[in-house]
Amino acid sequence: MAPDDSESPDERRHSPRAAAGDLQVGLRFESVQQFLSAYAGDISEGGMFVHMENAQHEVGQTVALRFEAGKERIVQGTARIVRVDATGIGLQFVELDESSRKLIEMIVRIKLAAG
Repeated sequence: MAPDDSESPDERRHSPRAAAGDLQVGLRFESVQQFLSAYAGDISEGGMFVHMENAQHEVGQTVALRFEAGKERIVQGTARIVRVDATGIGLQFVELDESSRKLIEMIVRIKLAAG
């Protein structure tokens, strides 16, 4: 069943979101050969919101992402921009290796448990 356009983004989410705290994310935008370092606002097993002022990116663009998940543990993969607003961009994870996916699951569980 397709999502109802009248639903809010929160109602369409499949995974709970956790506040990301001080999670710094490196993003490489292939379409404009731009690299940015920004902070995630929240994270779930399916994606994350990254704070950016005046984001000049478009829904549908693909971005390479990379961030640390503890000592010498790196999450890396690709994501698609699914939302752009005045405070940042919403990303949906597209491709993550098994190790990165497990690290994200761990981050979300820890952040949700911490409240």
